[in-house]
Amino acid sequence: MSLARPLDGLSALRAPVLRWRGLGRLLARTGARLALFQSLVVVLAFVMAGYISQMAIDHIYRDQVRREVAGEMVSMDEEYRDIGATRIPHIVAKRSRLWRGFDYRWTSPDGRTAIGALPPAPVVDGWSTVRKPRPGDTAHADRFLVMTKRMPDGALLSVGQNLSAEGSETAAVSRALVVSGLLGVSFCLVMSYLFSRGAWRRIEELVGSARAVAGGQLEARVPTREGLAPDDLDELGGAFNAMLDRLEELIAQVRQVSSDIAHDLRTPLTRVRQRLDQLRADDDADTRRRAIGRIEADLDEVLSMFSALLRLAEIESDGRIAPEGPVDLAQLVQRMADTYRPDIEAAGRTLEVEAAPAVVRGDAQLINQAIANLLDNVLRHTPPGAAIRMGAGAQNGAMVLSVTDRGPGVPAEHRELVLQRCRRLDPSRPGSGAGLGLAIVAAIARRHRARLTLSDANPGLNVVLAFPPAPKS
Repeated sequence: MSLARPLDGLSALRAPVLRWRGLGRLLARTGARLALFQSLVVVLAFVMAGYISQMAIDHIYRDQVRREVAGEMVSMDEEYRDIGATRIPHIVAKRSRLWRGFDYRWTSPDGRTAIGALPPAPVVDGWSTVRKPRPGDTAHADRFLVMTKRMPDGALLSVGQNLSAEGSETAAVSRALVVSGLLGVSFCLVMSYLFSRGAWRRIEELVGSARAVAGGQLEARVPTREGLAPDDLDELGGAFNAMLDRLEELIAQVRQVSSDIAHDLRTPLTRVRQRLDQLRADDDADTRRRAIGRIEADLDEVLSMFSALLRLAEIESDGRIAPEGPVDLAQLVQRMADTYRPDIEAAGRTLEVEAAPAVVRGDAQLINQAIANLLDNVLRHTPPGAAIRMGAGAQNGAMVLSVTDRGPGVPAEHRELVLQRCRRLDPSRPGSGAGLGLAIVAAIARRHRARLTLSDANPGLNVVLAFPPAPKS
């Protein structure tokens, strides 16, 4: 059996399936659905316009027919007064034969004689609508608007006009509205397609860039237009590119931090391993005790680094921006000065405090942590005899907390660097720490929407935290 016919049948079925799939992809686009919705609105607008037009035409046409029929009835009244009742049947027959645009019916006072083509009106004196079968077409009938009046001699006179012209006018208006509606819908669809085609292409570029990033190409970016006023898609693409820039920066920071942590842990862990080897080979109790103490110090350094990392992660992962309640920076500065003063003076340094009331909304525990990190940083990086000054108060509309030392300071080109994780000016210097103290201070500042600045104290370093003032209740 030949396979040509089955394959031809499958090919014949595949084309409609592909067309339906293409139509489905087209309707999945927001612009296409919006164009269809607009077309539906246009159609409904024309339907409503057609209905209102028909009502208006019917009303106008009936008013016109009423005026014409009433005028003809006035003419018949004048004929009645001029020639008398006996000549009215002759006038009705003559006018019906000549057909002046009206149809008539005269019925004698006794009701036995009727002249004219109009059917009898259901209303004896007034307006009514009657139906008259068409000649040779009993299935259809014309409608007549009829005015009936009882004459002074008792006869009934009816004058009417055919309303069939109303239907033809309405049909003409309906045809015009249908044609206009089709043209409007076609124009709406064509213009929507031409307008949306560029937007669809740009959205496809955005989706393609997102998929490329999801596939690992972090350098992928959304193409942006140059030299044109930005629209909403340009703003979306710019925001997407900014997000990717920030994501790439964060990933680079994570890689750098991972490398720095691995490097920082290698030294203490290597020392622990070497001292364990020495401890295993040494039988002297005092030597073993000193070695164990040094091992504990190395492990404490590792644990301190991990504790700082966990604390930093905890601060940055907390999504709260607005802290809990009012905090007086002056009280915190005084309390932390009293706590650290013994250690500072024991290390051969001096501490000065100048604090004025400065109330902010914040987390007192986190602000204490920031002050403690700044003081630890000063103790670690300043020589004996250096002076330390802490202050709090209002300055230029902000509530300011400052810590100033007379140490070696930080060069201007490195001040942004030392606020990052695991970044130190001299990693090889003993006691330089894990490089997380100022990073935690920066995270606490971001939590409180405070501005952290590092400046030269000539000599030394001046660290300032400028908090927004607490709102007045």
